[in-house]
Amino acid sequence: MRKDDVHEHMLSALFEIMSEELGRKTPYCDKKQYAVDRLRNRMRKKALCANDKELAIKAVQDFKTLNDLVGSTSITLPPQIVADARHFITTMLERHTTSLNDDNIQEVLDVRALLDQWRFSKGSSNGVENSHAADKVGQSMTCTTLCKPFVSQLRRHNHYFQLMDEQNGSQGIVEVKGSLLSTVPKNEETHRTIAIEPLGNMAMQLAAGRYLEDTLRYIGLDIRDQQPKNKLMAHRGSLVGGIATIDLKSASDMFTPDLVRALMPPEWYWLLMKLRSPLITLPSGEDITPAMVSTMGNGFTFPLMTFILCALIYANRCPKRGPSLFIDWSNTCVFGDDIIVPCEEYSDLCMILSQAGLIVNHDKSYCVGPFRESCGGDYYEGWDVTPFYVRHLNSDAAIYTVINQVLEWCARQEIILSATLLYLRSCLGGRVFLVPEWMNPDQGIKTRGCPRQYKYLQPKPQRERFKYPAFAVMMAIGGYIEQVDSDLFYTPRQFKTRYEVRRARLPSGYLDGAYRVERPSHVSSYIDIYVSLLFTEQGYLTK
Repeated sequence: MRKDDVHEHMLSALFEIMSEELGRKTPYCDKKQYAVDRLRNRMRKKALCANDKELAIKAVQDFKTLNDLVGSTSITLPPQIVADARHFITTMLERHTTSLNDDNIQEVLDVRALLDQWRFSKGSSNGVENSHAADKVGQSMTCTTLCKPFVSQLRRHNHYFQLMDEQNGSQGIVEVKGSLLSTVPKNEETHRTIAIEPLGNMAMQLAAGRYLEDTLRYIGLDIRDQQPKNKLMAHRGSLVGGIATIDLKSASDMFTPDLVRALMPPEWYWLLMKLRSPLITLPSGEDITPAMVSTMGNGFTFPLMTFILCALIYANRCPKRGPSLFIDWSNTCVFGDDIIVPCEEYSDLCMILSQAGLIVNHDKSYCVGPFRESCGGDYYEGWDVTPFYVRHLNSDAAIYTVINQVLEWCARQEIILSATLLYLRSCLGGRVFLVPEWMNPDQGIKTRGCPRQYKYLQPKPQRERFKYPAFAVMMAIGGYIEQVDSDLFYTPRQFKTRYEVRRARLPSGYLDGAYRVERPSHVSSYIDIYVSLLFTEQGYLTK
């Protein structure tokens, strides 16, 4: 039997055992029963099985259908909403741009500052080999025709690229027609599409995205730490009410050029249109024109979406509160398409979002009742009912990750899934590593009752020699390379992480492996009991 088939069989067996165990009639309270039902219904959401060509073909066809839908979408926003949202966006961009340079009075874009914020993405790029920045930096930048002037400025603006181009006698630029559409497994039932952008386009898209992120920080919303704020607000809404959570369908693909033209300043509209890919090449080789401003994979998609949604929330409040150019973040959160607003704004805002060409996912939006969800946090009357998701069981490290997820969920809900944990223990074979709570979940079972001297799994990095010494200083400052003896190395992206068994001991003065910053004491206590009952039998605990 192939390895993939074995792993799929293990995954299916796990889901069957979990489903049976969760389905037993037990007199739980409403909160615990909601957590059990939610886990049972959603535990397969992110499961990955072997690649299925039919799923990939269907994902591409769904993308083409969505592109046609976006192309036929019309914007019907009321003129006053458009005016208020546009005024908000323009004013905030002006204020941020002025803060960059005193000469930027009433300017919404400083191209010099934009060029300072470029960076490489962590993923693949169209026309470029490998995905690590240390591989990309020495290759010519691929870009589209409209984006070429910006990439040329970028390379002239950076003296490392400038020196390299002078030595090679070239511009260091290769024109391509657009991005490549690719599919990746989303779960066992669907694949999702992602556009692989040209290297130069992506560098400038990320620069534009960072410019928008900085503007959002200027008005009090920091994308970098917004997720936990959304979760706290969702928790509050489930406990005391008054807070509504809104989710959008295919949000990143539904922002049309007409919407961006209506709300963004002209300078920004034309910048974004020049940085995007004008054509998308499907896996079949067919080229299509994207009807959306940007796709998943574009560097400015997420901050642009967040900024525009903030502006629409502001515009919705203007008739009631006046043009204050202020958003009260004590009752408002926006992180991509995860929106939280007061309940009294829910209906009007949903209407405005629909008029903007967006689709409100009413199945995942909540205004009444005791449940709220946002940014991966699910709460029922203040009780954390967030399910865990199992992706695969194709290695000991993956099995340890799932065991830690199950233990955390059991301790949080005060429910024991003994059959599930026993099955996962059997998947490990004869050895079980108990590690301190501050270790990563793929290194062993995290428990404060770990031995003083313990074993754990350590990812084994694969080093590659850095080939472009002219960029050594720049790459070292960015943390991309390291020096070993007299040579420079980097760690390329690993699609399959290899592990080795290492030994360690608790630091001097530590009585146990507790890490109270990460785990409350009562959760640690429950996990200690489960571990002692299920993972310390003779023949299973590695001594």
